[in-house]
Amino acid sequence: MIQTMEDLDPISVLNDERVATLLNDSSYSARKELLKDVLRVSFIAGLHLNEGRQLRFAIAIEDKVLKTTRVDRFDPPIPLEARYLQSLSPALSENVDCFIVEEGARHGNTLMIVGTAALPQGELLPSSMYPRPLVVSVNGPGRICLEIGDVKIAYDRGEWMDCNRSRVENLWKEIAPAFVGKVSTPCNISNGLTYGLYGHPSLDASSWESYKSEYVNYANEYCPKLLGGVIEVIVREIQIAEHGGAFMLLPSPVRRDNTLFQEKRWYSGIRQELSEAIHKSLALNSIYMLASQGMWIYPEGVLPTEPDDLKYWVDRIVYPQLTNSYIDLRSQCQRIARLANADGAVVLDTMFGLEAFSAKLKGETNNLPAVLARFLDSRGNRHNSMARAIATVPSSIGIVVSQDGNAVCFHSSPENNVDFFELVL
Repeated sequence: MIQTMEDLDPISVLNDERVATLLNDSSYSARKELLKDVLRVSFIAGLHLNEGRQLRFAIAIEDKVLKTTRVDRFDPPIPLEARYLQSLSPALSENVDCFIVEEGARHGNTLMIVGTAALPQGELLPSSMYPRPLVVSVNGPGRICLEIGDVKIAYDRGEWMDCNRSRVENLWKEIAPAFVGKVSTPCNISNGLTYGLYGHPSLDASSWESYKSEYVNYANEYCPKLLGGVIEVIVREIQIAEHGGAFMLLPSPVRRDNTLFQEKRWYSGIRQELSEAIHKSLALNSIYMLASQGMWIYPEGVLPTEPDDLKYWVDRIVYPQLTNSYIDLRSQCQRIARLANADGAVVLDTMFGLEAFSAKLKGETNNLPAVLARFLDSRGNRHNSMARAIATVPSSIGIVVSQDGNAVCFHSSPENNVDFFELVL
C-alpha cells in the first residue's frame, strides 16, 4: 500500500488507524506525546548535513519501567534538537545503535536524549512482548521510518509505504516445526531450555509435563515471525553495504548436489552459529512467556518461590538475557550479510546452517511461470540465475538484493511451484 501525501508532514502518520490504535494501548499511551516531538525533530534533523554527509540515525522511545535494551546514559542528558542530532549521529550506526528518549525525560519544555543503546530489533521481537519497541529512524533527507511493534511504515519524501512482513513469515510453515522440536526436547544436550538461567539446572519433570504444551504453543506462534525477522535483518544489512548480494536456503542435504553450482566455497562442516542464535532466542522467549505468567519449569531452589521474587527474576534475569539474545542474533545476521558481499550466493540449509558462500549458480531450467519470466526480462544475471536455481529445488528459498537496494524473494513449494515477491523493508 502506498499513500501519497499532499504535504510533507510526517506527523500525519499518527492519524493512521493502526498507529492510532497502538498508541492508545496502555503500553504506548504515555509515549504518544513524546512520539510527536521525536517525529518532528527527526524529520527536521534529517534535512541537515554533517560535513557534507546525509544524516542517518535512530531514536527509540523507551517504556519507563521495562527496557528493551541496556541504556548507556549521558550525564547530563542532551536536548533533543536537530543541531545535536547533526553533530552526534555520525558516531552511531542507525542500524545498530540508537539514541534513547524516555518518559519524564524533559527539562522544561525540551525533550532530552538520556543516552544510547543497542537498537531494539522490532523485526525479531514477538508481538506479545512487552514493552514493544517504538523506534523512529532517519535515512537521509525526507526519509523517515516509524516502527511500533509489528507495524512498520516508511515515509519516503511524501509517500507512506506499508512494510508488510506477513509474506516472509508465511514461508516458514513447513520449517518451523523442526525449530520448535529442537528447543522443546529436554534430552538434547545443546537444548535451549537451559537458557535464561545461571548454570544448567535440569528440568522439573512434573512442571515440564504441566507446562510443555504452553511452551510449545508459544514457540510455534513466535517461530515464523522470528525466522522472517532474520531474513529481514540479513537483507537490510546487505542493503547497507550498497553492493548487492544473494543468499539461499536449500533443503538438507545439498552438499552432494554439484549440478546447481559452477563453483563454491564450501566449509568443511556446516557452521551453526546463526542457527544456534535463532534457537536461543526462540527458547528464551518461550521461557520468558511462561515465567511471566507464573509458570516455571525448573525445580525449587533454582528460583525463590514467592510471587514477587518470581516477577523480579523474570524482569531482571530472564528478560535481559532475552533482549541480549537478539543483539547476538543480529551479529550473526550481519556476518551472513558480509559473506553475501562476495560474488555468488551464500548457501544456508533450512535450519540456517551456513554451508558455503561465493557459490556461482547455474540453474538452467526454463520451466518458469509466465509472470516470473516476464519479471526476469528486465532483471540481470543475479536474479535470473537465482530464480532458475530455486525452480530446480523444491522447498527452497532465494533472496536477491540489487545494488540499488531492491530485494526480491523467490521460493519453491514442496510441489515445486515457483513464486516470487518484492520485499519492502
